[in-house]
Amino acid sequence: MKKEERRMKSNNPFNNHNLFWLSHSSISTWIQSPSKFIAEKLFNIKGESSASMHRGTAVEHGLAKKYTDGILDIFEIENKFTELCNFDGIDWENEKRQKEHKELKSYAQILERNFKYETLLGYQEKIEVQFDELPIPIIGYIDFIFDGIIVDLKTSARLPSKASESNKRQLAIYKMAYPTHETEVFYATPQKCNAFKLENLEIYQKQIKEVALGMMKFLSISNDKQELASMVLPDADDWKWSENTINEVKQKVQAWRYL
Repeated sequence: MKKEERRMKSNNPFNNHNLFWLSHSSISTWIQSPSKFIAEKLFNIKGESSASMHRGTAVEHGLAKKYTDGILDIFEIENKFTELCNFDGIDWENEKRQKEHKELKSYAQILERNFKYETLLGYQEKIEVQFDELPIPIIGYIDFIFDGIIVDLKTSARLPSKASESNKRQLAIYKMAYPTHETEVFYATPQKCNAFKLENLEIYQKQIKEVALGMMKFLSISNDKQELASMVLPDADDWKWSENTINEVKQKVQAWRYL
C-alpha cells in the first residue's frame, strides 16, 4: 500500500467509527433522523423488530420459492413469518403479530395473480457500489433480478399513489450495479397492488453521494461518539423511538440521559 493510501485510510472518518460500508437503510436513517443513525451505528442500539417487517421478508421468501417450486405456498410464507417473529421474541399474543399473520394469505393471493415477471435470475443478490469521493462502499441486496429488469417488492398496509423518494434512492443504488436494467418497485397490500417503473435515477445517485459526503463531514468532527451525540437530540415523540430504545440510549449516551 502506498504511503498516501495509508494516510487516507487512517483519516477515514467512517472507519474511525467502525463503519466500513453504507447501505440504503443507513443513508435513509441519516436523512430521517441523524440521532437515530448515531444510536444505531455508533452506539449499536438497534430499534425493535416488528411483525410488519417480518411480513415483508416472509412474503418475499415465499415468492422467490415460487420460481423454483412452481407454486406460491402460503404455508411456506406462514412458517417463515413464524420463524422470524419467534427469533425476535415477538410473542403470539402480540396483536400486531396476529393481524399480520391473518393477512399473509391475502398478500399471497394478490401476488399470485399479479406478480407476473418471468425467469428469476437472482434473489437477494448482494451488490457493492462505490463513489470515487467516498472511502467506503455502499452495499445492497436486490430483491428480484429478472431478464433485463430489477424489481423491489414492498408490502404495505396502504397502496401509495407513487414511488417514495426513499424507494427511488434504493433503486438508484441498484441501478449503479446494473446500469442497463430497467427498475421497478412493486407495492402490494392485502387488497391490491401496483408497480412503478423508475427512470432518470441519476439525480438520486447524486443525492445519495451528497448525503454520504455530509455524513462523512459530520463524523470527521470528532472520533468521540459521545461528542458527536451531544450535537443532536432524539425526538422522543417519534414512533421510531420506542420506550425500550429510549431507556437504552439514556444509559449509553451521556448527552441523552435526560430524555
